[in-house]
Amino acid sequence: MRTTPRRTKPLPKFLIRLALTLYSALLIYVVFFSRRRHGLVWSTDLVNVVPLLGTIRDHDNIAGIGFWNYWDNIFGNIALFVPLPPLVAGSTGLRERRWLLGIGVAVSVFIEVTQYVMKIGVPDIDDVILNSAGALLGVALWELVFRKIQRRLAY
Repeated sequence: MRTTPRRTKPLPKFLIRLALTLYSALLIYVVFFSRRRHGLVWSTDLVNVVPLLGTIRDHDNIAGIGFWNYWDNIFGNIALFVPLPPLVAGSTGLRERRWLLGIGVAVSVFIEVTQYVMKIGVPDIDDVILNSAGALLGVALWELVFRKIQRRLAY
């Protein structure tokens, strides 16, 4: 009697690709369409190309912008990009850390340039730095956690 081989890879890969699609939709919504963008009047004065200038300026004015808003901006920008490298690695099979980090940085730069060109949101180099830190953290998580999970799913 002939048995059919057990297939375990297609379902996890499908779920990872679905998660990447949902994450991408959430990222686009948060960056371009979330409610916090509605009251914003775009101006070239909002553009920040000097690294950490906006973050330091916001810290000096923390009473004006709010304690939680300040920290939400910092940790939100980091957390927003943590899932990207593991999801890209899981759905494409790409394993090189520098490429996964590079994809995170490139997506962040693309978002900021799009915000500038379309005059949506606040184009800020600090966002690229914080998003890149999130992508770096995502690469580290991929190395520590997700590869172990993937090895177990493969068996």
